[in-house]
Amino acid sequence: MNQYAIAKELFTDDFDLSGYFDSLTFEYAKKSLIDAIKAHDTPLVFLLGAPGSGKSFLLHYITKKVQTIKIAKHFTHPYFDDKEFLEILLSLAGKNIERNELTTEALISALRKNFSNLEYTIFIDEAQLLTEDQIELIRILSDQKIFQFVLSMHKKEGQYILEKEHFKSRTTRLIQLEALQDHEVARYIENRLISNNLSEIVALFKPRHYKQLSQYTKRNFRTTKKLVKTLFEIMNIAHKEDLHKSFTKVNTKTLTMAVIDIGLIDVE
Repeated sequence: MNQYAIAKELFTDDFDLSGYFDSLTFEYAKKSLIDAIKAHDTPLVFLLGAPGSGKSFLLHYITKKVQTIKIAKHFTHPYFDDKEFLEILLSLAGKNIERNELTTEALISALRKNFSNLEYTIFIDEAQLLTEDQIELIRILSDQKIFQFVLSMHKKEGQYILEKEHFKSRTTRLIQLEALQDHEVARYIENRLISNNLSEIVALFKPRHYKQLSQYTKRNFRTTKKLVKTLFEIMNIAHKEDLHKSFTKVNTKTLTMAVIDIGLIDVE
């Protein structure tokens, strides 16, 4: 496997914790979220950010790496109905119940008996997919201090929910993940390559290339990974097919090809 093939796999958008990057916004959000969970005094925490800003990775990182807090359940997608949701939560107490065995009121009562004082935290990712009724149910559970909930969602939808009257009067915490800073785009790419013994590829990048990358991706973490992976895929193909050497370099030509390939430029 040539170095371009190895490099492209390093920028796959997944939850591989070896790809951890300590951007300023990520570190601030991580510390804020861990502190909020440890304090046990905020029933509802909203983690907001644009798609691709790293919200899901942050929840995954805390679930896997932070052993000093109690994450009772991490919902990666909120695909459940109200009663199923309550039944899943009750099962965390070791209760074996049949589907639809208990009413909603009985489920909440049982949860109240088994959990209290925000001791355990529930992560719900992609929470913008929750229905109004589901959000209201979560509000009820958090009001009664049965669980603390961390709702990770797109910034626009999260701000809309927080503006509702019955959330304005509640104790909530807002944590936001912003875009990378310009210099962090370069540092992320360089660190990822150097830590995997690919310093020769780092030498192919010039400051102008990082500037172009930042402009195209708007410093979005997921889009940056996608663009860099596509760039190395183009260079990998060019290397295997013995194409002109200009296609195996980081330059305006290969960057533009990668940008077009992932749809950041409309060529029609």
